[in-house]
Amino acid sequence: MISVKSVGRPGTLLLDSVLTQTVLTTDQITAIAPDASSLKSGRDLGTPRKWESLGGDDEVLWGLATGSGKNPYQTRVRLADLASKCSCPSRKFPCKHAIGLMFVAANQPDALTQTERPAWVIEWIETHAARVEKAAARAEEKDSKPVDEKAAARRRAIRDNRVQEGLELLEKSILDLTREGFASRTARDAATWENLAKRMVDSQVPGLAGNLRYIADTVLRDPEVDQELPFEIGRLHLLLKVIQSAESHDESLKAEILLQLGGRSLAAADEGMEIVDDQWFIASRTVEERDRLITSSTWILGQVSRRWARLLRFAPAMQAITEPWPLGSNVRVAMKFQAGLHPLRATPASDGNVSISQIPAAHEDELEELLERFTLALTANPFLRNLPFFIPLHPAPDSKSLIDRAGMALPWRASDDQAFRVECICAGNLTPICGEWDGRSLRLLSILDGDAWIPLTSQQP
Repeated sequence: MISVKSVGRPGTLLLDSVLTQTVLTTDQITAIAPDASSLKSGRDLGTPRKWESLGGDDEVLWGLATGSGKNPYQTRVRLADLASKCSCPSRKFPCKHAIGLMFVAANQPDALTQTERPAWVIEWIETHAARVEKAAARAEEKDSKPVDEKAAARRRAIRDNRVQEGLELLEKSILDLTREGFASRTARDAATWENLAKRMVDSQVPGLAGNLRYIADTVLRDPEVDQELPFEIGRLHLLLKVIQSAESHDESLKAEILLQLGGRSLAAADEGMEIVDDQWFIASRTVEERDRLITSSTWILGQVSRRWARLLRFAPAMQAITEPWPLGSNVRVAMKFQAGLHPLRATPASDGNVSISQIPAAHEDELEELLERFTLALTANPFLRNLPFFIPLHPAPDSKSLIDRAGMALPWRASDDQAFRVECICAGNLTPICGEWDGRSLRLLSILDGDAWIPLTSQQP
């Protein structure tokens, strides 16, 4: 089997020493597959007879996959973060060939007979190392470069002016909609909210843009839109009023305001940030694209602290986000929580040590516990939109709600395909599920299928 821990040593390594550690598993590979079709094709390619050559060491796997083209596809996988590259035309990450290569490594490691890296593998590894070194050099240069205080002040003034213009525009728009009525065609038009969201992005308040898009994408499609739309607009109005008196509030509320606007944490230099060292379970991940920006949102659960943390990663469109922690894995690391009224967003203090072990016990046994936790969180932070959960559930006979072990049911929001998939996996039995509760319905993100922890949301933009 193969270790996902990289020692960063180029060159070759005897194969028998590669096989002494066991970390890469079929569950881990399944978790990072972009979709069901890629996983199926990858499993089909997970046999040595589909490859012209196969090799690996403690840092990278490689192989030449037989394809329909004249030349075999050059496939490589970096074990430290399971990043991959292939010469095939697929735009999926990982592609079916990379998935197949990992399946070979996990199930038939003796087939990795090559121990000397080909030139195209060496070039890929060295290019990555050069990028890392260049990024570190830029960061060091930036830290050592003297700050032009006047130029920095001008930039802050320009940004503050844009932000203020955006806030004034949003407040005026809300007042106009209130006068026109929440049942008007303008208020019920998703394009109205999307256009306003784009204006917020231009004003450098992407957090507010996210709130407006939530109205366009979710609230306007809700059967209870007559109640939900005024509630969401009221939440925005409350936030705008709090922002106007920001200077009179305590540091926690100031930090929350900044997060709601989409700015950086007030504790960017670590001071004031709560640090929690724990064994974290990678519970869910959703990857989406909007405005040529890819966003990866990951919920992780501390197995000792029982603390939830949300990790956000961003990348320009057409560029893959490399996730070092596969879904369903466990990682030992200290997490730094950004300040706020009910801190959830966090950043890792290091790369952490990744391992694959049994799925931990559910965070809560019953939905009643989730409702109590949501009530306390919403009391602390009225701007909170949803909370993650990890509870054994199964669909009700009418497929409109999910039921816990106590028989309590809450409505859930799912596409027909997702609902059918969950019903097939649960088969009427309580099954550990991770998702989000927003006070109205449950949204499912991942589920235990046999021994595999699998995603229920998009893993590709």
